[in-house]
Amino acid sequence: MRLRYTTLLFDLDGTLLDFERNELRSLTTVLKEAGVQEMETAIACYRKVNHQLWADFERGLVSKQTIENTRFGRVFDQLGIKADDQSAVRRYRGLLMEGTDLIEGAQTLLEQLQGQAELDVVTNGDGPTQRNRLAKTGLDRFFRHVFISDDLGVQKPQREFFEIVLKTIEEKDPRKILVIGDSLSSDIQGGINAGLDTCWYHPEGTAASKGPQPTWQIRRLQELPERLR
Repeated sequence: MRLRYTTLLFDLDGTLLDFERNELRSLTTVLKEAGVQEMETAIACYRKVNHQLWADFERGLVSKQTIENTRFGRVFDQLGIKADDQSAVRRYRGLLMEGTDLIEGAQTLLEQLQGQAELDVVTNGDGPTQRNRLAKTGLDRFFRHVFISDDLGVQKPQREFFEIVLKTIEEKDPRKILVIGDSLSSDIQGGINAGLDTCWYHPEGTAASKGPQPTWQIRRLQELPERLR
């Protein structure tokens, strides 16, 4: 079967890897070890702090190192907990690196697409963490290139991230390259910035009412091949 795209650029977290499940398990462990009693409140606090830091990161306002070094300290301060935030940082990073949870249908999809198109990874995150998780899940065997923001020194959705990608991959016709991801602000906006078609993986199924508009939208990974024909 001939596909309309020769190169597929996959996001990792929230698209192929079930980061939310891994995050919740790892975060719960770290917070318990820090002495948290009201877990639901603490997790909500962490997510609010973390979301704001990552939003600032995507806008180029803070570095990833700032996110890692300050988020637990901010959470502990807001919760009134006296705990070693840097120990929490190291513990959390170690737990995340061990996460092997996959989005339903991820491996089957990659097996189906292997050999029909070049498959590459485009992800924001820590290089060793992302590569370790790819290796532990066995997904690394499907990808020709793995582009990680920490390695490149620039993150999605910045155009410079995709400029490096486009210089590296074999396909040079932007009409034959598709970005697949779950984040409108990072994956879809990044693809649009680079002049590429995009596919928004959005299990909730609601349409993108404002902001970047994807070329395609899917609720399940199993729907992607239909968009590629």
